[in-house]
Amino acid sequence: MYDPAELKNPISKISGTTPKLKETSHWYFPLGNYQERLKQFVDEHNTKFTWKENVLQYCKGWFHDGLNDRAVTRDLDWGIPVPLDDAKGKVLYVWFEAVLGYISATKELSKQQNNLELWKKYWQEDDTRYIAFIGKDNVVFHCIVFPAMLMAWNDGSDKAKYILPENVPANEFLNFEGKKFSKSRNWGIDVLDFLDMFQADSVRYSLCVNLPEDRDSDFKWAEFKARHNNELADILGNFINRTFTFVFKHFDGNVPALHALNAQDSEMLALLENYPKSVGG
Repeated sequence: MYDPAELKNPISKISGTTPKLKETSHWYFPLGNYQERLKQFVDEHNTKFTWKENVLQYCKGWFHDGLNDRAVTRDLDWGIPVPLDDAKGKVLYVWFEAVLGYISATKELSKQQNNLELWKKYWQEDDTRYIAFIGKDNVVFHCIVFPAMLMAWNDGSDKAKYILPENVPANEFLNFEGKKFSKSRNWGIDVLDFLDMFQADSVRYSLCVNLPEDRDSDFKWAEFKARHNNELADILGNFINRTFTFVFKHFDGNVPALHALNAQDSEMLALLENYPKSVGG
């Protein structure tokens, strides 16, 4: 969310010329009016649900600098037109209407399923848990801008209120061979192309162990190959192969009936039962 007037020595990459500032009129959302409520919202939800540290630091950084009112219109020849008579030629800022698209999408689902009230279960029922899984560059929109928009609606309407996000677990960036993914520079690989060459489980495993939860991480083909061959095929594959070989050798290929458990067995089963909760937490 940059202010063009704050750019230093701006030059167009297309023409090489210096852009000129021109006067225009825009419609603003009074984001600054919601700073204290947003701080309280973040603090309360972090206390209840333990937000990720990187998300908290992003929010604190914005609060420290002070929230300014944000223009929600643009002078463009494409986009969603502003539905006002005196706003000819104006379109809505993409990140002002994009987050509202979450609500629009569930309304569209309601229409497709011939249940026009269905969307309200997602957005207006107290027992709904709204959790946004995003990248770090979208923290400001999901923790500050969108909640403020929902607060504004809830304050100014006598209709049903909208729920706010319970948690926003944002990850850092996953790079590709040392550089950022870029469609315009054709740097990366499409998921469908990936799956034409490799099994989905290999991709899932590699991404899970390399997830950029706390800092940027890097996808490298050499590491993917090593994880697939050494960890999945050799270690896990060998463990499974030895298990089946043992079962066929000693029990004719059938899993033997469960006998009385000793203390060590019970301890192991309790440990396994607890792992999903421990990993998922």
